[in-house]
Amino acid sequence: MPDKVRGRFRSNTLQPLLDEMVLAGAGVLLVFTGIFSIVPLTSIASVGIGAFLFYAAYSVYRGKHIRESAPNFDDEGSPQEVHSFRREAALVPDTDELMTEQEEYEEEPWQQPEEPFVPVTTQQRSPQRSEPAKTAFTVSAQEYFEEIQRQPMSQAEPQSEFNTLLVKALQIVKEVCFAHSVTFFWVKGETRQLVLEAKVTDSDAFNQERKIPIGSDIVSRIGVNGQPQLVNNILPETERDILCYYKNLQEIRSFIGVPVFYAGDQSGQPIAVLAADSKAPDAYGEESFAILTHVSRLISSMLISYTEKYDLFADVKLIEAGSKLKKRITDHPPITAVVNALSEELENLIPWESITVVLYDDAQREWGVASVRVRGNDRFVSPKQLVDVENSIVGRCIRTNSVQTVDLTKNKEMVFNDHERASDVLKNGTMVVVPVSSGGKSFGAVVVTERRSNAYSKKDIAAVQFLASIIAPEFEIFELNTILNEHIALDELTGTLTRKFFASRLDEELYRATDREEDLSLVFVTVHNLSDVQQRYGDDGRDAALVHVARHLRASVRPYDAVGRYDATTFTITLADTIANDAYLWAEKLRNAIAGSIVSAGRKSFSITVTIGISGASAKMTGAELVKNASHVLELAKKAGGNIVRVF
Repeated sequence: MPDKVRGRFRSNTLQPLLDEMVLAGAGVLLVFTGIFSIVPLTSIASVGIGAFLFYAAYSVYRGKHIRESAPNFDDEGSPQEVHSFRREAALVPDTDELMTEQEEYEEEPWQQPEEPFVPVTTQQRSPQRSEPAKTAFTVSAQEYFEEIQRQPMSQAEPQSEFNTLLVKALQIVKEVCFAHSVTFFWVKGETRQLVLEAKVTDSDAFNQERKIPIGSDIVSRIGVNGQPQLVNNILPETERDILCYYKNLQEIRSFIGVPVFYAGDQSGQPIAVLAADSKAPDAYGEESFAILTHVSRLISSMLISYTEKYDLFADVKLIEAGSKLKKRITDHPPITAVVNALSEELENLIPWESITVVLYDDAQREWGVASVRVRGNDRFVSPKQLVDVENSIVGRCIRTNSVQTVDLTKNKEMVFNDHERASDVLKNGTMVVVPVSSGGKSFGAVVVTERRSNAYSKKDIAAVQFLASIIAPEFEIFELNTILNEHIALDELTGTLTRKFFASRLDEELYRATDREEDLSLVFVTVHNLSDVQQRYGDDGRDAALVHVARHLRASVRPYDAVGRYDATTFTITLADTIANDAYLWAEKLRNAIAGSIVSAGRKSFSITVTIGISGASAKMTGAELVKNASHVLELAKKAGGNIVRVF
């Protein structure tokens, strides 16, 4: 033991012990003296004083023992000095500068006792020992994941979700590999292009072109050969030739890239390239290859998952579109409403630049354009334009009842007819023509175009066919009703003559008027804004309005005048032996009478107005000519605002 410690131990331990022994011995001696003394006063005093001294010695010893058994710091030293003394008394190695317990822990951490990790913010100090406070970390589970807002299947877009996760994967590669840029390119073999899907870069000179032609650069070589590439010493003069995605020199010195394959694809051709570059030379090696290979496999697995999710998403959208379309045509609306419903659902389902519907035009006895929708103002055909069925692509679709897919960039054939306007819609991109058929019979065609090449997948074409198959029965029902109406004399709803029988009656009246040299007037009466009535009051309101007008017509004519229903909104009347001016007066009274009456449809009531066009017959005029004149003047009256009478 060092002399310094030994001296301190003697002075602090032996001296108090000797004092206590002397005090106790004196007390014992006085007690025995008092016992054997013959003087009563001396005996009592000696025994009392001796007992007091012995008790005092015992009390001092007992109090010292209790103090030493518990941590105690005297007034002569600080806790650090007492702690240092105890370490010396325990025979720790002597040092010139006494270390604190915290300093020991910092110099020799392996000697600390292992304690379980407790994720709390504070720890209580044990009352049995004095030790420095330890820092404990608070770990929240929120720090280990990023919350993603989930959307219903009908609203989420799988491609955007895949792109988000792809960018996060690229960010991880960039941080782990200390990269300047990390990129992900799709490889489009059919168009010989690299398509940039995502990038994470520190550069502000990245190429703005998303599509890059496949060339001799290193990314193209990976995409074509399917072999990983590593370059660790790129010379400045060769950087532009090796890297294709920067606009100017970036002082890139290292590059690494790996192919991405689609699992299950037996062709062995990569579908994408994952690449990273760095400004440091010799930045990448086997570890970098291992990292990019694992990320490549992860992306491949993501592709499988999101391809399946995209297919499911597309199926859900298609089912929803089909349900909406069926609901809209449940009540068998007019053909124009059916065509509009189809076009609107296609707009939300597939990529498109134009949507055109071709149907058979009964009035012209030819196939014609029934509806055209084009983004912007770049029109190429107009409604009512006829279609060359024998020589056009659309005509071939109708004749053969088969789907036609056309690359418009290479197309030299006629699409609709010789008069179709020169338009970019028919010069670039892709066109698909799908027949509208039921029971093996074609009722028309749906033509969709998109400016991109190969824009329509098999699923897109199948979606158009599915929706076309939903509306095809409506055309079949319409055709059957037309055939049926040709054998029925009276309209079921209004009780007026059907169009076919009215046409026969008109020809008879014209012959009679010619033979008798009498006048004849043809009157067209149409319900003004009947579509608004239907939208507000429903089909019952529409039917009630038509019945109301038909009742007024029958009540206003003579028994030998004919009243017929020309179409869904228009009635026709022949006024025998009546000139056009007299017919005008009759029509004006009729218009006022209808405008002043009330239509009742269940619990609803409303008023309506009519627009009237009149044409007088001239010598040797055919029924078709008279109908044409009357319908023409009716259209002029409609354009003038309606609720008026016009004479041809």
